Amino acid sequence: MVARELFVRPYRVLVSDDDEGCRESVREALAGQGYEMRLASCGREAIEVVRHHFIHVMIVDMNMADMSGLDTVSVIRREISARVPSILMSADASRELMSEALSAEFDSFIAKPFDISALRRIVEEVLRRHYESNVF
Repeated sequence: MVARELFVRPYRVLVSDDDEGCRESVREALAGQGYEMRLASCGREAIEVVRHHFIHVMIVDMNMADMSGLDTVSVIRREISARVPSILMSADASRELMSEALSAEFDSFIAKPFDISALRRIVEEVLRRHYESNVF
C-alpha cells in the first residue's frame, strides 16, 4: 500500500536557513532523533529540494538572503502544489509575525535562539498531527 509508506519513519526534515551554524544546530538536534535531514542555505535551494524529494516537514527561517520563509513556503505550495507541514523560525517573535505565519497556514513557530527540547517537541507534534493521527 503506497499511501501507508508516507507514515513510515524515518521522517524527512528540510531545514532552510542562510545561517550555516543554525542549520547545523537544527540538523544535529534532530538527526540524533532518527530523522533524515536535508539542508538548504536559501529559499530557492529549499524549493529545489522539495521539487526532487518527498519532505515530511520543513523548518524555514523567516529572514533568508534571497526570500523570506513565508515566500519560500508560498512558492512551494503554488508552483509545486505541495502542502508540506511547515515550521517558521525567526529571531522576531512578535505577535504580528506569528499572526502572519498563522494566516499563511504554517503549522508552528519557533523563536531563535531556540531550545533544543522545544524544537524536538514542536517537530514531533507537527509530524504526529499530520501523519500518525491520520493512519487508517
